[in-house]
Amino acid sequence: MKSYYEILGIAPDASEDETKKAYRRLALKYHPDKNPNDKQAVERFKELASAYAVLSDPKKRAEYDAEQQAPAASAESSGVGPAPSSWSVDDILNQFGDLFGGDVGRSFHRTRGGMQPGSDIETSLEIDFRTAALGGKVQVSISGEVACAPCTGRGAIGDAPQCPACSGSGRATHQSTQAGEFFTITQPCDTCHGSGIAPGTECATCRGTGIVESRRSVSITIPEGSGDGTTLRLRGLGGAGRHGGAPGDLFVNLRVRPDPVFRRVADVVHSDVRIPVHVAVLGDRVHVPTLHGTVRLTVPAGTSSGSALRMKGQGIRGGDHVAHILIDVPNKLGQRERELYEELASLSESSQDESSRKT
Repeated sequence: MKSYYEILGIAPDASEDETKKAYRRLALKYHPDKNPNDKQAVERFKELASAYAVLSDPKKRAEYDAEQQAPAASAESSGVGPAPSSWSVDDILNQFGDLFGGDVGRSFHRTRGGMQPGSDIETSLEIDFRTAALGGKVQVSISGEVACAPCTGRGAIGDAPQCPACSGSGRATHQSTQAGEFFTITQPCDTCHGSGIAPGTECATCRGTGIVESRRSVSITIPEGSGDGTTLRLRGLGGAGRHGGAPGDLFVNLRVRPDPVFRRVADVVHSDVRIPVHVAVLGDRVHVPTLHGTVRLTVPAGTSSGSALRMKGQGIRGGDHVAHILIDVPNKLGQRERELYEELASLSESSQDESSRKT
């Protein structure tokens, strides 16, 4: 698969200006107006937009570069994700039209009436350790632009009369030539500003925009193995677009609460396991809590404090769980217990004396 740099024909250290010029030149070459009914040109046009959407954003570009060095990383978790190759041509023209200037720029910016893409929304979400490790669904409350309910996003209620200047299309079309290249230019109607609705008949709630500010709850899926600082990009869950424009994206910055029992290093989970002295000396099987339930762990005889015992596959995404052994020494002894420890100490001293005589 080609890298984004190869798609735009630039070096990895290309400047912002070089990146913009490369995209502009190639996007003009494969512009749908110049290549009518050419599916390959359309796919190439989308591919170019995919690359430019990432490389033109310093943060996304840095994340993309890091992922190229560590290909096993999850692009969707990092927030770079698949760029807008899944957008329609109209979405792409909306997003990047201002790069071209003049009539061509206006054609890129609005190709169908006054259509405008919705704004991106960014929010933070605190989740517990277990949800981050194993994944799951959570609700997040966000504020942003949504389709106006009274007019269902149309900008007018009921059978509002059409704009007489554009017959309700919201578009004005003419032809233009730039740098010797022919374009069919579609831009918003000057009379209705792209709404297609006769002036003065707009919805009173949204004043003809079709959108209002509102707070809503969104269900999102936390990928398994998400770490503190992970940014999730949820396409189409941002602000509503105007006049049929594509909605923006929702960016969720995750913050993971520390767990009182478990610690994490990459996909390996660590925890402390306390055992009594006799288990350390004689060995036994003890119950150890893991993310996947309680596991019976075999403690070998003669285990010392600080030993690390590994349980395969009990961590995150198939990683292990490491139990760090801590030996509990009793601070109070009953009479019989004291006698037994004293007897054990005496036997130990006798054994050491015998060993000394043999050597």
